[in-house]
Amino acid sequence: MKVTSISLLASNKFSSKVQSWAASMANEVHSVTDKTADFFESTDSLLIFNQNQELSPEILELKARYDKQQKPVHKIDINGTLQVGVTNFALWLDSTKSKNLMVIGAEELADNPNLERYLNAV
Repeated sequence: MKVTSISLLASNKFSSKVQSWAASMANEVHSVTDKTADFFESTDSLLIFNQNQELSPEILELKARYDKQQKPVHKIDINGTLQVGVTNFALWLDSTKSKNLMVIGAEELADNPNLERYLNAV
C-alpha cells in the first residue's frame, strides 16, 4: 500500500507520532505548515485520524475544503474496530487511487494507545 507522498503538519504532536509510519507508507514525507495553502494543491486526498468521530473546528474546515474540491476524504476512528478500520482504509486507497495524501489528526491522539495499534496494523 505504498503511496507517492504524505504531507504532515509541522510542529504538531500527532504528526510527530505518525512520522515513521508515514515514511513507511510513502516514497516522500513532506512537513507543511497550516498557514500556507501549498499542501492543498500538491495533495489529492485527505486522511483524518480521529477518536469517537470527534473532529476539531480546524479539521472540519480543512475537510470542507477537500469536499468542496471533490477530493477524496477518509476518516479512521482509532477507537473503532481495528480490522474494519484497516480494511476500509485499504479499500478507500484502492478505489480512489489516492497517491498524495494529507494526513491529519488532533494532537491529543498522540497519547491514545489505539493510535499505535492502528499504525502497526495498516
